[in-house]
Amino acid sequence: MLYWSSLLREEETKELKVEVLALKRQLSRLQLQPSPLYRSRELAVHNLLKTDPFYEETLPQLLGPEFEPHGVLRVAEIGKPENLHPFSPWHNVGELLSMCTLPVACTKFGFYEEISPGMALAIERRDDEFWVFLRDQVYWEPLKEQFFPAGFQLDESFLEPHQVTAEDFKFYFDAVMNPYVQLAGALGVRNVFADIEEFRIIDPLTFVVRWRKSEGKIKYTALQATSSLKPLASWVWQRFPDGSKIIEDDDYRNNSVWAQNFIDHWAKNVIVSCGPWTFGGWRDRQITLERNPHYQGPGGALFESYTVEFRAVPDLIWQDFKGEKIEFFDSRFAPDKLSELQEFIKTPLYQEQTPIHQLDSLDRAFRYIGWSCKSPFFKNKKVRQAMTMAIDRQRVIDSYLNGMGVITTGPLSPADVGYDKSIEPWSYDPVAARRLLEEEGWVDRDGDGIREKQGVPFSFTMIYFVGNAISKLLSDYLTTALREIGVECKSVGLDVADLSARIETKDFDAVILAWTIGSPPPNYKQIWHSSGAEQKGSSNLTAYVNPEVDELIELLEYEENLEQRKRYYHRFHQIMHEDQPYTFLFVPKRTLVYRENLGNLFIPSDRPDLIPAAVVTEPSTSIVYKIDG
Repeated sequence: MLYWSSLLREEETKELKVEVLALKRQLSRLQLQPSPLYRSRELAVHNLLKTDPFYEETLPQLLGPEFEPHGVLRVAEIGKPENLHPFSPWHNVGELLSMCTLPVACTKFGFYEEISPGMALAIERRDDEFWVFLRDQVYWEPLKEQFFPAGFQLDESFLEPHQVTAEDFKFYFDAVMNPYVQLAGALGVRNVFADIEEFRIIDPLTFVVRWRKSEGKIKYTALQATSSLKPLASWVWQRFPDGSKIIEDDDYRNNSVWAQNFIDHWAKNVIVSCGPWTFGGWRDRQITLERNPHYQGPGGALFESYTVEFRAVPDLIWQDFKGEKIEFFDSRFAPDKLSELQEFIKTPLYQEQTPIHQLDSLDRAFRYIGWSCKSPFFKNKKVRQAMTMAIDRQRVIDSYLNGMGVITTGPLSPADVGYDKSIEPWSYDPVAARRLLEEEGWVDRDGDGIREKQGVPFSFTMIYFVGNAISKLLSDYLTTALREIGVECKSVGLDVADLSARIETKDFDAVILAWTIGSPPPNYKQIWHSSGAEQKGSSNLTAYVNPEVDELIELLEYEENLEQRKRYYHRFHQIMHEDQPYTFLFVPKRTLVYRENLGNLFIPSDRPDLIPAAVVTEPSTSIVYKIDG
């Protein structure tokens, strides 16, 4: 009896602790109010943020007055991330993080370069400064002990909500700019903020970003960059599990001790949340997000929960879709699946399922072969031109993509104003390719079918992701195509971890990859500026250097006149076409297949009735909801 009595008391104590903690959280939300000084502060008079009518008016009308978020949105991704660090190099981790937080401002739905309120309600420009006025009463959700290993001790301060403040935005900026934070997620955006001269906190809900001037101007992208600043939970990432600070001097911009602890932080396998979604747990190959009932920003979660299944190869995702385990099959829809889809629709199994619909668009991405400009084989642009001329890109599109792609001539979207449509693609011309190689001294002197120069045979290694079917087909084709011009290409398929390591150190001759094309205005500096050529982990994968390109990138950073910007874009495009640091293969046509019970899947530019003058040409899944019935 004593034994059972002690057990019951232990359980009662645990339940009481949980109830007390819940009450403390609720009390914290009520007590964490700014002082009257901040409550009475007026927002900026000349607000650069404009209300987005889509979220304010159109979306509520589409959903209807009785709509309540419900259901589970199930998706799948290729590969499994090593962790959920805020500066993870994994694209899918970045997407999850963006769903769980909110930047300073959001892009207006259906448009580029037009911004609307996000975590900030107002931004005001004062000469070279942007004054940012944050929303009041936005909170970081408490961490949950069940997301950590058994026996892991967390200080109770982590189990309570914390208000999102200007300090969290400054902390994010300092972390990105800390030179000891050598993580891809930080390196990728460090150049974006390089010209910020001062980040000044006025009060908990107001901060100022001052930009460096050049000839009396600040960067054209300064407003967009300021708008992209995100909060980083200072109450978590500045501390040890016992609640004590990692460093005492708060120098997060330069301190190496804090940086090392940040890179391998105890919270790197959770997502600290303050946005539409909150972290719901990570089980082996599945991550769950849950709708945040406290979220007060634009848009929001239209489902109760969101699950991501991690799969090794695209075909497993396709099988999940056919089995109704996920709601849609997005941009990784392999071209051969189009015929499989038609066959599947004829089967008895499909007749018992929710009908499937298809939505086609031109993807904001391009696939390419990157030629290392450090490699002895590809230092010369004529050699790189020869490689491109040896590749029949239209044949690749027709044979491997079932026609689902268009040849591209540069690192831009054909739908963007910067794309120079007058540029003709390099033609498929093996004869001209051989001639260029001979002009550069690559000649088959011993008759073995492989060219050599100064005794070195033209034999190089090309790496690619082994789990991508298109990359595998491309590598096989390239091995044959280049052999025809006297070049030996040895293809090596690597898993994600090994491929990432080789790319980070730029340890390759050539690589097959794809880039997603960011929203305008494009950030060419990240990939093409010479400042990243020798930098480990930078996006300048091929170590490309061209002084005129550097100059154009720097001019574009400050030029506000659209017509002049077009001229700079076109010249940049022309140089890329001439230098061929990449063989720009194609822009894929995106096929999105989805179940009929999903609503709000459409292309904004195709719906002037909903979004007049919209320019975005690809669908968004952020506004999808489940249709009842």
